[in-house]
Amino acid sequence: MDADALANVMVGIAERQIQAFLAANGLDRAGSIPDEMTFREWCQMLGDRGMKVDGKPFTLENRRAMWFVYDQVPTTREEAFGRVVVMQKCAQVGFTVMEMLASLYMSIKFEPITTGMFTPGQALALLKSSERFLPIVRLVPDAYRRLLADRADGSRGSEGNVTARRIGGSLTLFLWTSGKTTTESTPMDALTYDEVQEMTIADMEKTAERLSASSFKFTLMGSTANWPDADINHWYKRGTQHRFHTYCPACGESTILDDFFPGTAAKPGVPAKRCCIQWHAETREWRYECPHCHAHLVDVQLGEWLADAPAALDHKGRGIISLHFPQLLSPTITPREFMEAYNNATNLKNFWNRKLGKPFADPSQVPVTLEHLHACEAQGVAHGLTWKKFGKGTFAGVDNMGGYSCIVILERLPNGVMALIHAEQIHALDPWERLSELMRLYGVVVCVCEQLPNYDSAKKFAHKHAGKVFLVSAYKNIDDDMLSWGDAQQTKADRKTDDEHRDQHTVSLDQFKMMSWALARLTNCTLWTPSANELSQEILVKKTPRTVLLLRDVLWEHFQKTGLVTETDPDEHKMTRFVKKIGIDPHFSFALMMACAAWCRAYGSSSFIMPDMMAGPAASAAAAVERNMPGLPAAVMGAMQDLPAGVCGRCVHFAANACQERDFNVSPLDASCPLYQKVDSDA
Repeated sequence: MDADALANVMVGIAERQIQAFLAANGLDRAGSIPDEMTFREWCQMLGDRGMKVDGKPFTLENRRAMWFVYDQVPTTREEAFGRVVVMQKCAQVGFTVMEMLASLYMSIKFEPITTGMFTPGQALALLKSSERFLPIVRLVPDAYRRLLADRADGSRGSEGNVTARRIGGSLTLFLWTSGKTTTESTPMDALTYDEVQEMTIADMEKTAERLSASSFKFTLMGSTANWPDADINHWYKRGTQHRFHTYCPACGESTILDDFFPGTAAKPGVPAKRCCIQWHAETREWRYECPHCHAHLVDVQLGEWLADAPAALDHKGRGIISLHFPQLLSPTITPREFMEAYNNATNLKNFWNRKLGKPFADPSQVPVTLEHLHACEAQGVAHGLTWKKFGKGTFAGVDNMGGYSCIVILERLPNGVMALIHAEQIHALDPWERLSELMRLYGVVVCVCEQLPNYDSAKKFAHKHAGKVFLVSAYKNIDDDMLSWGDAQQTKADRKTDDEHRDQHTVSLDQFKMMSWALARLTNCTLWTPSANELSQEILVKKTPRTVLLLRDVLWEHFQKTGLVTETDPDEHKMTRFVKKIGIDPHFSFALMMACAAWCRAYGSSSFIMPDMMAGPAASAAAAVERNMPGLPAAVMGAMQDLPAGVCGRCVHFAANACQERDFNVSPLDASCPLYQKVDSDA
């Protein structure tokens, strides 16, 4: 049976179930919404009857650009099945009011259905139920009559619980995506999401499973935009991407206004874009103008919605209908107000998100670009860097999740630059065995590992590789550094505790500082990588095995989806800084951060990265320093002594002031032993 036939069968079954429910509870269709009445017609009827929202008369007459949005709420069950409506919007455009009215419309017309109205947090969900939803229900006679109706079990009707409002035979639940159980229990027929910018994509995908057994399956979501490819923009890009084209009566051209704000100067090969808001000297006022003929656009809502990606819908119109709604289309925002908001904006991201309804990423907050990654690859390839199957004296970082770990392994090149020699995703209920194997194969001398969520297993792993594995015990602000090693700060209680039970092999990280330092290795091109086309691995993508080029397809994406955000609270005048996960959980960025922490264990975080000082005579080494780092003080140059042949510092087993072959500390100038093997550059 194909998808269309299955949908028709499910709709037919649902209609019979509805009739049976109504008959069993002594209900009929009296007072219900007529079959042919659309959601927009129903809302306009309520407005004509005097309904007020937030104390103001409700009307759509002056919001013609919103008509298309209201028309996406289904009129029939056939239209509802499998439809997802996504509104990437500016602030204060009336989405929450529309969402609540849509819930009431569906609860009455398609009775009985269960609707889940999701917000990011519990407090907002409860406030929405009592302060926004209930006052509207009281103004809709059909809905309020059903809300107060006596139940079939003989119980008296009431306005319901703050988390559950029963509208006749339909149920509306007020839930939040941040709850551990609120995303995965009661089956539902319709879902609505408000303020998507504060929700994770993973949590939204969990809640979507509640519709699996429904014959209705309608979803509505809306939010101001935030980050590119994250939150609401993630869903917008998966849909039709409808945008409003404003029509100019003077020249007949149509314009997407936000494409012409704030306007751009001409560049070689790229024409200039005239801003859609211009100062008019005669009236001494800002006004909308056609970018093509410069005529005054009196009515910016004169036009049509067109899809940039119509193929997002199937032949039955099922799929994701997404649209972008900027404040340029709002009848309550004048061109003067818009320009003043732009000219006075102290936070451009806030303006872009809330006024234009577009995602925005400040380059300073998302530091790593594809150009940086190509540069690191080019340097690695130019210097003959390859992916290795084994190594010695390396450093590792592990981001650990439940049954899934990501590891990054770094090597120090003779010139002091970091080299990425291996990366791997480990999908297993017990990844520790493979991690131990990698520790042995690559001769890892320091590994920093996330200890949660598997604390016991991580601690066991650390004790198995005592002195080499350090667990991240805390993320906290560290005023004068970016990390703090547990074995450097032992308390009296630690000294009285057996080694087996000590937590001395730990490290605390200032996550923002440490991630900044790690990503700077990429932006400064002091972390080189082999070719991105030569490391392939079969990984699980949404539980499906797929072979990918791990560096190019996974690590590069993770590095570019990691933000470093600094914000100032205008009320408290406090600055907060945090690492932002943009759209995905960039596990390899955190694995790299921990590998860099391991590196700091051996070399510190403030040392110079020098050219190779172990190769060749002292004169040539000094010349290399002067050539690569001109202008160093004479005292610094004098401190850079050349190591003689036949000492530990010139042995391949030497790293981090220790002999990795014999596993004890040595000095670079200690005399060599029978296991001495000179570094390749000594040949």
